[in-house]
Amino acid sequence: VKSVVQNFNDGDCVFVFDLELLLTPTLIGSRARTANICFFFNTPFPSSEIFRAIPVRKEILRALLNADFIQFHDYTYARHFMSCCSTLLGLEYKSTRGGLLNIVFNGHHCHIRASHTGIDVNQLEVRLREEQIGVEQQKWRQKFAQTGKQVILCGYDDMEPLSGITLKLEAFRSLLRLHPEFRSNTLLVQVAIPLYDNRANLMHPEYVEQVKSAAAEIEKDYPGSLLMMHEKMPFAPRCALFSQADALVNAAVRHGLTLVPFEFVLCTELGEKKGNLILSEFSACGRVIPGAVRVNPWRDEDLARAIVKTLRQPAHESMHWHTQQMAWCKTNTVERWTENILLDMKRIRIHMIEMGEDVNRSASVRVGLVKNSYKEISSRVLKHEIVFNAYTNTKTRLLLLDIDLLIRPKEELDDEEKEKTLRSLQQLVQEQGNFLFLLSSESPDNLLKWLGKTKGLEKLGLAAEDGYYYKWPGSPVDRWDIRMEVQAYWKEVAHSLMKTYVERTTGTFIEHDKIASITWHFGSTSPEFGLMQGKELLNHLKDTMAHLPVEVFMGKSFVRVRHKDVSKGSLVQHIVSHYSRRGGVDFILCLGDDKMDQDMFNILQHYQHEASYRVFQGEEQAVKEFNAYPAAACRACDSVLNV
Repeated sequence: VKSVVQNFNDGDCVFVFDLELLLTPTLIGSRARTANICFFFNTPFPSSEIFRAIPVRKEILRALLNADFIQFHDYTYARHFMSCCSTLLGLEYKSTRGGLLNIVFNGHHCHIRASHTGIDVNQLEVRLREEQIGVEQQKWRQKFAQTGKQVILCGYDDMEPLSGITLKLEAFRSLLRLHPEFRSNTLLVQVAIPLYDNRANLMHPEYVEQVKSAAAEIEKDYPGSLLMMHEKMPFAPRCALFSQADALVNAAVRHGLTLVPFEFVLCTELGEKKGNLILSEFSACGRVIPGAVRVNPWRDEDLARAIVKTLRQPAHESMHWHTQQMAWCKTNTVERWTENILLDMKRIRIHMIEMGEDVNRSASVRVGLVKNSYKEISSRVLKHEIVFNAYTNTKTRLLLLDIDLLIRPKEELDDEEKEKTLRSLQQLVQEQGNFLFLLSSESPDNLLKWLGKTKGLEKLGLAAEDGYYYKWPGSPVDRWDIRMEVQAYWKEVAHSLMKTYVERTTGTFIEHDKIASITWHFGSTSPEFGLMQGKELLNHLKDTMAHLPVEVFMGKSFVRVRHKDVSKGSLVQHIVSHYSRRGGVDFILCLGDDKMDQDMFNILQHYQHEASYRVFQGEEQAVKEFNAYPAAACRACDSVLNV
């Protein structure tokens, strides 16, 4: 601290790294009061239940909050920190415009950023072209040929308890026990690097013995299936090994920062195999790399099944995820990560000065009350039996089904479930008196790709891109009408704002290939963080684009900007008007899955006071009405699809 203060100039940026220097922000800030201090956590921050057991817990939090900027590699760790500040100090945190998080401590604004660093891709690619890499690759090929193993699993970890090496070995043993077909052709190469203290004494000797014992048991039961290496590998042999591996297995119990998976992805470009990633859900990198299989290492059989699933993955699917992973690693480099942090720190300081805010720091605490909010949950849901009864007692039916939840589920539908769904749709189309429209936010090509070779596709009414494209039942599949011509000059404004949030919210992306809309997706990031950022982006877009002919709204896991005259609601109005001029229908069923479908229900309510079914019974055509509510999700389709 003394050296920093002696060499400090007004407004300099000071970077502090990791646990040993937790008190440094206050010590520096009290002596250099205009310092722009950033604290980096390369280790996980514990949950509040663990952190509150530390005797000096409040002193640590107060010291950290005297920094201007705190950087975490994963939002989970940032959430733990903010939860500790809320629980122990009574401080509230919020999302700010631009995608950062903010805590105000004694008038001082501390900003928090959660984004994972990358690697130096340019330097690594240069070194991967060294001749020694090819020599080491040939050595590994010869070694594997001698063992007769064709499937190579790889692990590269420090020899310490949090690395989960023993859990990985238990899972590998379960793999060989549960799947005998892998015993003869599978080899696990586990590099376990011993750690030594500053006196050259071996660290964690008990854990080292546990690893050796687990390895000996595997070698005893399944000879030749495990290759243990107890030394840190030089660059060339390590990269050559990665290029020959079918998968990298990580079973860390807790990891804040590990860059081995990123290096593995780039090294796979050197070999014919495009290795997959099997990463512990307790490691930060497992949350950011697309296509990585996330597992719970504490369940050995689950980890074993994940390895089997990965090894049996089709080649085209492996290549798809490899391409995504390569793109992520080359885009999210350490240079870009550092540049973004420096720019954020500069912007924050300029903003504070412009607003006249005090940059002074204090080690005292502001105690406040935390208010709890409660939300009333509606119980008005669509009853399946009512739908079924109304459906069976009518002759002409208009069915409006939003199928985005089926096209983009949280977990991909397997082939059997998808075939069952498509057969149900075919049955609905073929039944006399049915007019079926499938509504989607996807492009026409993606919608048709999902439907595949469904029989009677011409009889379906289709709507893509929120109703910008639509096809009437009975018209050819390649004949799409459009609602209106759109001048999408406003998309550049929306894209610029969304890009800011992509930079600061790991796992998010922008979908900008639609004609009349642009969407920011946050479904792949932490749910709590994504929702927080999404709400802030929603307000940001509404304020900035209030004068433009657009609508801004939030769905389940996205924020979308679209032309105000292009929506599923306007298309439903067009469809209902079309059939009304032709005698109407006896039954209307409209199903949606999120808030963006509310406009469809508003149109139907306006059309007939309430969204209701008109059921005609017998010759007298007695009318019965049944209320339907927008809370119905796509799962309500089951009762109709199985008619």
